[in-house]
Amino acid sequence: MYLSGLHMYLTGLHMYLSGLHMYLTGLHMYLTGLHMYLLGFMPVSVRFTHVSVRFTPVSVRFTPLPVRFMPVPVRFTPAPVRFTPAPVRFTPAPVRFTPAPVRFTPAPVRFTPAPVRFTPAPVRFTPASVRLTLASVRFTPASVRFTPASVRFTPVPVCLFRAWEEWAGLEQVEDYLSFLEYLLWVFTPLIIVFIVPFLIVILLYLSILFLHVYKRKNQLKEAYCNNLWDGARKTLAILWDGHGAIWHGYEVHGMEKIPDKGPALIVYYHGAIPIDYYYFLANVIIQKGRTCHSVADHFLFKIPGFKLLLEVFSVIHGPQEECVRALKNGHLLGISPGGVREALFSDETYPLLWGKRRGFAQVAIDSQVPVIPMFTQNVREGFRSLGTLRLFRWLYERFRLPIAPVYGGFPVKFRTFLGDPIPYDPNTTAAELAERVQQAVRSLIDRHQKIPGCILRALVERIYTKHKNN
Repeated sequence: MYLSGLHMYLTGLHMYLSGLHMYLTGLHMYLTGLHMYLLGFMPVSVRFTHVSVRFTPVSVRFTPLPVRFMPVPVRFTPAPVRFTPAPVRFTPAPVRFTPAPVRFTPAPVRFTPAPVRFTPAPVRFTPASVRLTLASVRFTPASVRFTPASVRFTPVPVCLFRAWEEWAGLEQVEDYLSFLEYLLWVFTPLIIVFIVPFLIVILLYLSILFLHVYKRKNQLKEAYCNNLWDGARKTLAILWDGHGAIWHGYEVHGMEKIPDKGPALIVYYHGAIPIDYYYFLANVIIQKGRTCHSVADHFLFKIPGFKLLLEVFSVIHGPQEECVRALKNGHLLGISPGGVREALFSDETYPLLWGKRRGFAQVAIDSQVPVIPMFTQNVREGFRSLGTLRLFRWLYERFRLPIAPVYGGFPVKFRTFLGDPIPYDPNTTAAELAERVQQAVRSLIDRHQKIPGCILRALVERIYTKHKNN
């Protein structure tokens, strides 16, 4: 009887350990899912296969076997011994298979030692009377299919972000960033290796620029003795002239057509950035000793910090009366009829976007001055704009916002050509004069510029070719 109770106890202990094993298995699956939740931020793909948990009813059979006690004088202490069959209760814990841990709680098996009394009366009890087969509870692990790779838990905000990413077509952003990171890793050593020689080249160019200024120290000393602003203008002119000579190999052809004294109206083609015109103004100051007044768009006067520069170099915003006054006072005046529209929306084919503008012609007629056409070769290859996009053109035409992006700064060859002056003719109307000036500028473009312009060709011209005067 003692062995039977021990057998039942060990059987219950085995069942308890089996349930503990299933509990640890469920905990392992939960931790696996949590691990994948923390590592994976990908679209949710959860597949659960139907769980089949089968429990076989416990077969408890009491078989009456004859137990015979021989009439041997055996004396038992009259201590009350009662054998109360302890209830074997096996309550199947609810199997809940959720993304949460799988808990399998084995039913408590309690064995209560009850007092047992043996009397001389025949007692029949067989140890095999209680049979509890382990096969009665069948839990097939293979019936629960849990594919770790197929269960990925992703929070709802991440799902929404992924959906937006797919809708916006940004699925490959991570790949692109990884590729850029790889390129940065590859080229960083090359950049470090070549940056020191590059800095040395910059230092050499700065030295050349300093020598270019120092060469004209006598002119600067004389200019500063006469007037403070004259000295400042000549200093900046020498700096700009040195920059043009070093970076673009800047040349001016026809400077003799600019009068040493007296007024003249200079009409030029407007590049994306009129840096060629800045070089021209510097040459006029250095070679002719004169300051050329200029007409600029009104937005330039709204840029913070530009006021002093515009005043020193006599830049005006362009009313006809002020232009006429400058010319009648004997100054040179430079103007581009295309203005900002031509700067932003022209292209490498060099179209003149003057429209029906005749104000410059009327200024020349009212002032009775000659008109000198001007064009700079490769000015569109030095800097280009994205004004051909409709959005930027619409913003300018609608709101007068000159916000088309400009790119470039390439060291291409710049040559400025001055055409023959168009003298004043009292019998010529403003429309006729505007047409003649436009044809003169167009003639300079056709003669000195290969159309369409090419940045590579302009770079080659900077190094290998020389201009032949016609």
